[in-house]
Amino acid sequence: MYWSEQHFITQALFDKLPFGEILSHTHFYSYVNYTLDELLGGANQTLLYWRLSNITQFDGTPVTELSLFYDDTFLWHYSAPSYWEEIRLQIQSGRRVRFLSRFHLLQTQIEVEFNEIRLQKILGNDFQFIYTDSKSYQYNFQTLMWETTINNYKLPLINPCLFTLPIMQPNTQGRDTEYQAHLEQIQSLLNNIQIQDHYWDSVESTTQASTPESDTDTNYWTPRTTQFASPAISIYSPSTRP
Repeated sequence: MYWSEQHFITQALFDKLPFGEILSHTHFYSYVNYTLDELLGGANQTLLYWRLSNITQFDGTPVTELSLFYDDTFLWHYSAPSYWEEIRLQIQSGRRVRFLSRFHLLQTQIEVEFNEIRLQKILGNDFQFIYTDSKSYQYNFQTLMWETTINNYKLPLINPCLFTLPIMQPNTQGRDTEYQAHLEQIQSLLNNIQIQDHYWDSVESTTQASTPESDTDTNYWTPRTTQFASPAISIYSPSTRP
C-alpha cells in the first residue's frame, strides 16, 4: 500500500464520511446506529468501480484497498476551535466528543475508526485539547457482521494518562480559502454539539439503545442491510477537497 492523493472513491461513499465534523454523544450514536450500514452500498460501488474501470496503482497493479485519514490542520485549527466552548462544556459534563479519524476499505472488509477529544488542564483553569483512540468498527463482507472495538474507555475525560497532542502549527498548503469554505459548510449542518442541556433528558435513553458504551472489548450486531449497489456515476478524488 502506498500514499497518494489520487485514490478514487464514489461520491455516495465519501458523502457518508463526516471527516472534519465534531461528533457529540448524540451525533455519534445517531451515525453509528443509522449511517454505518449505509456505508456498505457506497463501499460496494467503489470496489465495483475499481474493477470495471481498471483502476491501478503507480506500478500498474490493481488497486485493492483505500485509506482515508482526517485532515489534522482542518480539524485542530478550524473545526474544533470553532466549537471550543461547546466541546469543553460537553466534556466537563461527562459526555464524550468524537471525530472520524480513519476509513479503510479492503476487498474483504470495511474499517471505520473514531478518536475522542479530551481535555488537559494547563495553567490556572485553562484547558487544551488532546485526543485518544476511542472506537473502531469493522465490517466483514463474508460474515456480514459489524465488530466493535472499544479503546481507552476507562481513562478520564480530563487529564487522561495516555493521550496525543494535536499539531501545534497548521499547514494549509495555501488552501486557506478552501479550508474556510469547508468550515462554513460544516457549520451550516445541524450539529447537536450546540443542543441545550435540557434536550439530553429526552434522547439519552434512545441514543445508546442498540450500541451502548460498555466495559467489554468487543461486541457484535447484524447489519440492517447488505444489498449490493449499482456502479457509481459520480466519482470523487480526495485531492479535490480539504
